[in-house]
Amino acid sequence: MLFDTVFVISVAIIIARNLFSKQGKIGISLLAIGLSALLTASLTPYYVSFIKLPNQGLVTIAYYIVTYLLLYVLIAVPAIILSSTVKIAITGLLLGLVTHLLPIALSATLLDKSRVYPLMTPLFAKLPPIDVQALGSWFRNLLPGNH
Repeated sequence: MLFDTVFVISVAIIIARNLFSKQGKIGISLLAIGLSALLTASLTPYYVSFIKLPNQGLVTIAYYIVTYLLLYVLIAVPAIILSSTVKIAITGLLLGLVTHLLPIALSATLLDKSRVYPLMTPLFAKLPPIDVQALGSWFRNLLPGNH
């Protein structure tokens, strides 16, 4: 149950950061602005041929703006969802791998009544046996000053 709690908290943090981070919005916004502007411009002949209203100038501009905003939302929102989904999957797999590498006594307390970890068990069952001490010494050798 503790594993699921940690996973859900990390999912909430990832989603909140993706929704409220200015850097992510700026990157997605620039892409969405460009694509929606291109798509809106490609729809111009259709607006000219199908919209026959008395005040065509202002109405056409309003339709351009509405189409642009609609296309912007359709492009930007899936990008945020896809980015969040990829980050959640990576976080879940890393959390599961770390739990898999822990000693059995410690991992058993984390995984008691877990609903998420059993979904990942087939992935970790295919891993070869990992020598944690050799892995730790390898990481220590990567640090500067340990050569």
